[in-house]
Amino acid sequence: MPNMVDPMLATLTSPEVVLIGSWLIEPKYDGERIIAVRSGDEISLWTRRNIQASYKFPEIIKALKDNIDGDDWILDGEMTVAGGFRQLLNRNVEDRFRISLLSRKNPATYNIFDIIHHEKDLLNLPIIERKGILMKVVHPNTNIAIVPFHEVEKIEEEFLYYIKQGFEGVVIKNSYSKYEPGRRSDQWLKIKKGDTVDVNIIGATKSTGSIPFGALLMEKDGKYFGKVGTGFSDQDRVDILKLLIENQEPLKIKVPPKVESEILVTSKPLLAEIKMQEMIKRSPRAPVWVRFRWND
Repeated sequence: MPNMVDPMLATLTSPEVVLIGSWLIEPKYDGERIIAVRSGDEISLWTRRNIQASYKFPEIIKALKDNIDGDDWILDGEMTVAGGFRQLLNRNVEDRFRISLLSRKNPATYNIFDIIHHEKDLLNLPIIERKGILMKVVHPNTNIAIVPFHEVEKIEEEFLYYIKQGFEGVVIKNSYSKYEPGRRSDQWLKIKKGDTVDVNIIGATKSTGSIPFGALLMEKDGKYFGKVGTGFSDQDRVDILKLLIENQEPLKIKVPPKVESEILVTSKPLLAEIKMQEMIKRSPRAPVWVRFRWND
């Protein structure tokens, strides 16, 4: 019987990255990461944060039952709907009647890019072999697709090609990489498009581990603008925390109570630049640290 596994994560990089050896490239979809598990007659869908999402996608459950060989497997993929991530958010409801209506009005597609269990554990097989198994046991239909892939040659050209095709970016995977549950690995790399936006950094939150801080607090136009917690090197974190401590002053804007309880240090506003995918309800989606804007 297969158990739920935490998804393997890719490390963010740039189109100028230099690769050694054999690597595969595939498009990055604008959706939600989903692990699908079948054990006997039961199929379950799990988000990256281990939340059950099966009831939200009845059309996918049926498609998986009818179009995947075997009754003992674990798949990894991206759930999408027409219109992108904003439309996918509409499926985040509890009402069964509304879910049924949405599944017919704007059905989802499960875009599968990996198989990590099929009658036996496949975690230690190279991804090129797992892809071969995937293509044998998955029979695509209107609700299930296999993510296309091929050996990468010119990274920057192919990245721009996929962006023009409307994808969010690309993921590049070492052809011989094993599946490492829950780990952000340098054997999987992602390159994403993103818009930049100017913000003020006004503090940092506590870290739950050994790093100097968890995330930076952002302010824009006099209002709280969320947190940015990725894009830093280890040395960046050390230097930034030192800078915030040197510029300490009390917060002058309101932040959510949960955020307030996490605060490590607050600072006078320091102009910075972040990358983001888009704005969702006045907050940046997937913000990534770029730099302080000292000379602007």
